[in-house]
Amino acid sequence: MNLEKEIICGYEVSAQMKRIWAMELEIVEEFVRVCKENGLKYLIMGGTLLGAVRHKGFIPWDNDIDVIMPRADFDKLLSIGPESFKRPFFFQTPVTEESRFYSTSVRIRNENGTAATPEEFELGINCGMSIDVFCLDEIPDQPWKRKCYLRQLNVIAKMQRFVIGKQKKKGVINRIKHVILNLIYMIVYHSPDAATLFNLYQKKAGRYSGSGCLKVAHLAFGYHENFIWDKKDWDTPIKMTFEDMELNAPIGYDAILKHQYGDYMRIPDDKSTHDYVIYNPDVPYKKLFAS
Repeated sequence: MNLEKEIICGYEVSAQMKRIWAMELEIVEEFVRVCKENGLKYLIMGGTLLGAVRHKGFIPWDNDIDVIMPRADFDKLLSIGPESFKRPFFFQTPVTEESRFYSTSVRIRNENGTAATPEEFELGINCGMSIDVFCLDEIPDQPWKRKCYLRQLNVIAKMQRFVIGKQKKKGVINRIKHVILNLIYMIVYHSPDAATLFNLYQKKAGRYSGSGCLKVAHLAFGYHENFIWDKKDWDTPIKMTFEDMELNAPIGYDAILKHQYGDYMRIPDDKSTHDYVIYNPDVPYKKLFAS
């Protein structure tokens, strides 16, 4: 990869951004190695899939990588991940972080760099450069059944934030609902920690996988129609160029991207970035903690 500053699609990509990309690709390479060695299926998704189709690599103003795995493969990764990724890589979930943070997905970190929100720094967790690994779950085909199911998952996700003291409580009504909700969960689940709730979430989220549903969804961010797709579009992987790599992409990428982004080949006027995240490809997060 060329690490020099460059203009791409009228956008100036800095040398630092190129170094961020390079470090993230190192993580992807390690992730793909683990998948190949263990027979796991993965697919690129979201902005990474869009970047592969439109730019043959990163979206010029984007600086993260998202991959997704079918439920069975994701569950296997959860079991082998902590032992499969060796330093400087780290397999991050609420379980491997001993309940110090909340999440419904997985991050794979490289401790030689830094990528974290201010909140993550406060939690004292591993804040190395990262990629996100999400799960693709089958969901009920009936809309009413689907909404009830996703609401249950959202409750568990919110409970994770509560048990580490990060649940948002705006307004009197929301505070009352918050207290009642969490009292119920404290009674039912005997004061669970974030790791216990993460495992519970994965069990509930995988409830319909393998049951023949025609719809699948990326559920990590809650209920969003843009993240619900036809299962057939994800069933078969194809190879797609992403920078200097060949990564697995879903065969129905056109339908997937149209559903999520609309006219996805058009360069947007609003080039949204992850400016709320502190990125540093040159300094390990532990050194930034110490400064």
